[in-house]
Amino acid sequence: MFIDNPYAPPRANLRHPAVPQPTFFVVSSRKLVLMVVLSQGLYLVYWSYKHWANYRQASGARIWPWARGLFAVFFYYSLAMKIRQKLALTDARHRWWPRCLALALTASALLPQAITWLVEPMTALKLSFCLLILDAALAVQIQHAVNLAEDDADGDANGRLTWANGLWILIGMGVFGLTFAWTLQPPEWYHP
Repeated sequence: MFIDNPYAPPRANLRHPAVPQPTFFVVSSRKLVLMVVLSQGLYLVYWSYKHWANYRQASGARIWPWARGLFAVFFYYSLAMKIRQKLALTDARHRWWPRCLALALTASALLPQAITWLVEPMTALKLSFCLLILDAALAVQIQHAVNLAEDDADGDANGRLTWANGLWILIGMGVFGLTFAWTLQPPEWYHP
């Protein structure tokens, strides 16, 4: 009968090397801007969901990624602070203002809901489009910090458009078409 040496060092299992789990969702800046603008901002729901789903898997935190994606506007600040913590653990030097970016993204995402009822429909459409571009610019700043923290500064791991991205774009263009039609011919009950 063979008895293991109690003084021998433990043996590591080298058969399956550990693959590092990304803590956050990596995407290229170009793809993010394209998806946010062409999906009319709907992609930010998925973007937020993927960040929280990756964070949950990597950290074991007991959160609901789908709820944080669906109500993303209320979790941008928390997300930026988690990204800040992860970036602080890396050697990457990045100058950014996570609190300001998160608060600006929250305000920019909520503002179209408030102005829709205060101005004429065409003015609301123009302002909403400008705020959508601002949303994309702010999301790119946050994403750049994520990409640095995940050691993929350019987001090459997720830089190509997929058929699912095409579906998001199709839905966004449909929403834009309906919004534009509603702007040209608002319902009788709507009077700003």
